[in-house]
Amino acid sequence: MVKNTTLTAAIVFLASVCTAQSGWAAEKAADKPAQKPVQKAQPSGNATMAAAKAFEKVSKELYPKAKKEGALIIYSVWDIEHIRAISDAFSKRYPGIKTSYWQGRNPEIVTRVLTEFQGGQPSVDTILSDNAPSVLRAAGAMASYETVQKDVLVLHDPTLPTVSLQVQALTYNTKKLKPADLPKSWEDVANPKYKGLVALDDPMRAGPLSSMLAGLWTQWNDQTRFNKFIKGLKALNVPVHKSTSAMFRLVVAGEYEICMPALLHDVIHDKEKGTPIDYVKSVPPIVFPRQAGIYAKAPHPSAAKLFAEWLISEEGQKTIDGIGRESSRNDFKSKTSIEMAFPKGTKAIPVTDKLYLEDPKKWLDRNVKPIWEG
Repeated sequence: MVKNTTLTAAIVFLASVCTAQSGWAAEKAADKPAQKPVQKAQPSGNATMAAAKAFEKVSKELYPKAKKEGALIIYSVWDIEHIRAISDAFSKRYPGIKTSYWQGRNPEIVTRVLTEFQGGQPSVDTILSDNAPSVLRAAGAMASYETVQKDVLVLHDPTLPTVSLQVQALTYNTKKLKPADLPKSWEDVANPKYKGLVALDDPMRAGPLSSMLAGLWTQWNDQTRFNKFIKGLKALNVPVHKSTSAMFRLVVAGEYEICMPALLHDVIHDKEKGTPIDYVKSVPPIVFPRQAGIYAKAPHPSAAKLFAEWLISEEGQKTIDGIGRESSRNDFKSKTSIEMAFPKGTKAIPVTDKLYLEDPKKWLDRNVKPIWEG
């Protein structure tokens, strides 16, 4: 009974901390200007060579310091097997740096780091995630670090190294939908003719559909058009899903015809296995940054910087590609790179809205909730 009471008290405490910290982070975000990712042009061969030289130089500078620190602590939302593969490859490349990790969901990472930050704890070095680093930056819990390889990145943030991308593709079941009947754009998915046929991500959960909406919001810059799109999605009259991968599996199984949205690496992986799945190559992908942010009180700051630079290097990107995640570089060729997966000249739609990046709940409450729940 005593144990149960203690556990209940702990859960209540954590819930209150999460609520309070989220509000505190939002206030901090409102008080200070935010950095946001900038989409970079396709680099030249000279840029690739310059990035390689810059990496070798910074690697030689940071490795002795990082080796002296002797460790690297990672908090990440990535799959455990992915974290292990990356950390093992890093340790092999840089002997003498012992890596450890803790895996959790983005809200759990934010709550844990903010609690440790307020307590002045030098607890973690690197936050390897998508939403979490920007939210933590708004609260002052992230150190600013600009990669020396910035000129080869698809999305560059001058304070948070972008090491991978979330690439969203408009996906469909090839047995259920004929080429002539495909949506011609993201916006076209809201066409009434697709009513009941779309596996729809929950737009209010700060998942892929939420980030897509933020990207389209910036690209369109048209409130009326945006509102009409949200209303059209709601009028599809389909249940919303809390898991992108589970939603994708329903489309593969033929329970729905269209996945709104799917992640490019999942689509290509399944397509290679012969499943009836493909994506509309004429519809530009949505790209969202995945970053390796450095904690403001990192106990091993040199190791954290070296880890971020290595992840962006060609060797690190090969490791990321090997686990099925998309490269953050414009010059990295793989099956999941935008240049290989889409027609030449395709311009991806980046998610750069600073309010969405640093407080997705506030952005959704302001721009989506009144229409979606109204």
